[in-house]
Formats: sequence, C-alpha cells, structure tokens
Amino acid sequence: MFTHSYPARFALAAMLAAGSMTGQTSAAEMSRGVEHMATEAQQARPIEGALATLDITEKGVWMSMHTAELTPGHVTTAWWVIMTNAQACSQTPCTAEDVIGRAADVGTQIVYADGVVNAPDGSASFASYLPAGQVERGWYEQDFSDPTTAEIHLVLNDHGPLIPEIAASMLMSYRGGCSDDSLPPPFPEKAKADGVAGPNQCRLIQDAIFVQSK
Repeated sequence: MFTHSYPARFALAAMLAAGSMTGQTSAAEMSRGVEHMATEAQQARPIEGALATLDITEKGVWMSMHTAELTPGHVTTAWWVIMTNAQACSQTPCTAEDVIGRAADVGTQIVYADGVVNAPDGSASFASYLPAGQVERGWYEQDFSDPTTAEIHLVLNDHGPLIPEIAASMLMSYRGGCSDDSLPPPFPEKAKADGVAGPNQCRLIQDAIFVQSK
C-alpha cells in the first residue's frame, strides 16, 4: 500500500520549478493508493476536488488523475517520476536533490505518461499504464524492475497555449512548445531534446506523491 507524507510533498516541485492496462490480477496482487493533487512548491496547497489514484502490481502500475485550476486551452503533460531504490533517498518522500542530483543512487526513471489540452473550465484528466521492465523513452538508463517497492511521483507540466503546428509534440513530449530558457537546468539533456521547441514558458505546476508504507 502506498501512503503520503505531507510535509515533504513539495520538495521535488520546488527544485524542478527552480532550475490500457492488460491482463488480469487478483485482489491479493493489487494495492491501491489515492492522493490529492497539489500545487507546486511556491503555493504549496491541495487542490479542492482533485484526485490521483495509483494501482500497483508486480507487472506494472496504472495511474489516473483528475485535477482543476489549470489554464484553459493550455497543453498539460503528465509524467511518471519513479525512484526504484527509494531507500537510498535522503528522506521520505525523496527530495529533488535525490531524484535529479543522485539519480543513479536512487534509481530514478522519468517518462511520459499522458497529455491533454485543458478544458475551458481549467480541468483535465489523465490516465496511463507503465509496465514493469525496460522503460522506453525514459530519461535515464534504469529499468522499472519492481513496481511494488518503488516510490512514485506523478507530476504535471504546463506547456502553454496550444500551437496547432506542433500540437503532437506538445502533447507527447517534455520539450514540446517550450522555450529553452524555461527548461530547468538540472534536467538531463535527453529531456531537453525531447520534442519541438517553441515560444512558450513551460513550468511544472502540480504533483501527487505516493510513497511505500512501512
């Protein structure tokens, strides 16, 4: 079962802002967590009515999120941020210094989950399945070998208003639509090369954090 440790919830977003599921599983194989979405670190508050859920099996993880307070018409992408060796982190949840600065030690993997154009009322929903094993298009050379022991953060990135000519890139990559100066310096070059650049100021805006209960 995964739970949430609230005081350290925003550590990841603070640094980052600065710089269909197949097969059948039994009830015994599956654990489920539910978290409230929250704004990035500078505001540090829960978003009313927004929820993220995570289903975990040995074969993979399924997430779904519904959130609000987004900018209507902007593109938002959701990202898996996974620490496969979370016990090596300096604290629980893992901090940004762990996730990015000590990626090899804590077994970091970051990979695209989903992308949408926000609704006129500023809401959006996301869903994604990530199978265990080798991670395609991941930012790091790290397999997702055991989902049941990983710490998982779900992070939303605002790509700015939709640019029709590069819509696919904005909806399916990290860099799509973003100006180079809006990409956090600590991110790996693989992330910064993922997608077609644009004029928009991109920013990480919301997250939900799932940590393994003791």
